[in-house]
Amino acid sequence: MELVDNQVTQSNRLIESSHTLTLNEKRLILAAASLIDPRKPLPKDGYFTIRADSFAEVFGLDVSNAYEALDDAANRLFERDIRRYAKGKLIERMRWVFHVKYKEGQGCVELGFSPTVLQHLTMLNKEFTSYQLKQIGNLSSFYSIRLYELMSQFLKLGQRECTLIQLRQMFDLGEKYKDVKDMRRRVLDPALKDINS
Repeated sequence: MELVDNQVTQSNRLIESSHTLTLNEKRLILAAASLIDPRKPLPKDGYFTIRADSFAEVFGLDVSNAYEALDDAANRLFERDIRRYAKGKLIERMRWVFHVKYKEGQGCVELGFSPTVLQHLTMLNKEFTSYQLKQIGNLSSFYSIRLYELMSQFLKLGQRECTLIQLRQMFDLGEKYKDVKDMRRRVLDPALKDINS
């Protein structure tokens, strides 16, 4: 299945959650999420297959590098989690996937989203954000994609306000870039430049 014209839809709660992924892990999550129709129940087997050639096409990668990128991203993704905070306190943790399989010789990866994540990707009828997968295809960093998602939520309003603490949590910065100047220089400015280009 071709990915380039697919749409990604996620609940706003998932978009605003705290998580850190490599660029290719984030790309893999979004590519798999783009295979889900957010208005319908999940297919019976619940697994999603991402082909390396489609992955390479959407994200501007060389196909020979896409096979390795998919395998590495899938293996790392199995250990990753998502965290939600309320009033600065961690209130929920969930895993992205419960199943990962690199199909040797077939050039694809099979993912199974965890049930707690699936509720943020299927049967959505309110409080969600959608965008075309190809719109983030050329973004070159995890922070660029995260900023794009966070801004897409408020596209119709044309602006978004949040506290510095909330922004740091959504970017999952932890102890990194405590000084606002460093955060701007290392995270926000490069992400904005990437999105605007």
